Amino acid sequence: SSSARVSFRASERCSLASFFAKHRFASMVRTLPVSTAAFSDGALSVAPMMDYTNRFLRYLLRRVTRRTTLYTEMVTANTLVHCDPGELPRFLEHDGDNEHPVVLQIGGSDPAMLRRASALGASWGYDAINLNCGCPSDRVAGSGCFGAALMREPSLVGDCCAAMSEGAPGVPISVKCRIGVVGSAAEAIGADEDELLEQLASFVTTVAERGGVSHFAVHARQAVLGGLSPAQNRQVPPLHYGVVERLAAALPHLSFSLNGGVEDLDAARAILLAGADSPSDGRLSGVMVGRAVVSRPWRWATADSTLYGAAADPAQSRRRLLEEYAAWGDAIEATTPQRIRRLVLAPALNLFAGEPRGKKFRAALDTRAKDDSLGFSSLLLGAAEDVLLPETLDSAPGYEWDHAARCYVPPDASPAAAPQTASAGRAAPAVSGPRGAAAGAGSAERQQQA
Repeated sequence: SSSARVSFRASERCSLASFFAKHRFASMVRTLPVSTAAFSDGALSVAPMMDYTNRFLRYLLRRVTRRTTLYTEMVTANTLVHCDPGELPRFLEHDGDNEHPVVLQIGGSDPAMLRRASALGASWGYDAINLNCGCPSDRVAGSGCFGAALMREPSLVGDCCAAMSEGAPGVPISVKCRIGVVGSAAEAIGADEDELLEQLASFVTTVAERGGVSHFAVHARQAVLGGLSPAQNRQVPPLHYGVVERLAAALPHLSFSLNGGVEDLDAARAILLAGADSPSDGRLSGVMVGRAVVSRPWRWATADSTLYGAAADPAQSRRRLLEEYAAWGDAIEATTPQRIRRLVLAPALNLFAGEPRGKKFRAALDTRAKDDSLGFSSLLLGAAEDVLLPETLDSAPGYEWDHAARCYVPPDASPAAAPQTASAGRAAPAVSGPRGAAAGAGSAERQQQA
């Protein structure tokens, strides 16, 4: 059967092709009674992250990229089912038509509860609902008995997904998982890729068969259940991209997004292009990124043109982005009785990370946030105007600060090719710093202070 386990002893390992042929995984998937709508995250998605991918960060990111799929923070099925109806917006509210595509992630292991939670989520208009089978946190995978721990019970996961589909008819159900689970870091470090592939294939095909799931977002590390913190679980277990790539090639009728260790758009593009000429057409359908987006959101501002072929990217500059976000923040604060300023402010903290005066900008925000007399716009825009260089605020997406030339330059260009200044467009004369040619006195002085 599809869930049969094969012993991969070193002396008798079979090839990938014979393994899948023997267990009929590919033929089984072709005839699956898929109960959920066909769905894929697309070329790029932002992973669900607790305390990060709330509606505030998602609002900002949607102004950076229109096409990227955004995930909510995980919310447990029990929370949605048992909370007061008046509390549901706290967990489910999003920016309506302006936020799509957006996916709700739910955690749980009780099919009945997941069915009810999915029904609630579907009423809020999410593009898809995702089951968390990847979180290694002790509170989730330990005492909670869901998250990554569910990978040990693929039949239950399939039943959970089938129940979710029943609760949210017509809404695609997907799964986010790891490539496997182990009990110690030593096991993860010494793992054999063929065995990992076998275990992951068994999990995926069982879930696809029982739950009708056609899309999987796979973090290419094993989850160590016990002994490692969630942060360590993102670093200690080695990445095995090859396992996910081989599975995608062997099961072309399912779609897979690769998660883990992708730090920038160049890396994402390279992963998506790998295998593009393969006759099996089984290459990865997408890349999922996490903390790399949180730590440097502006680095992803060319995602639409780079990965989706868009003629232009939505954010023209960070000045425009801050102005739009500040106006929205004012509206949110005006209609929210609770004091949530720090939550609304958090997504903007890293917009200038690693750039001139970026740390001073964060410090200015922290100081101004303590002044209750300031409105949100005054707080955010005032800090930017007082601290940051005009060049930083007005540089176009894709331009990066060249520390040697002390100016912004376009991607893959020498500083002299087309540096960008505050007063000019993409092909302006160089803005000189202390070592460069003369510029306006005010500009030169600001550059020297950077």
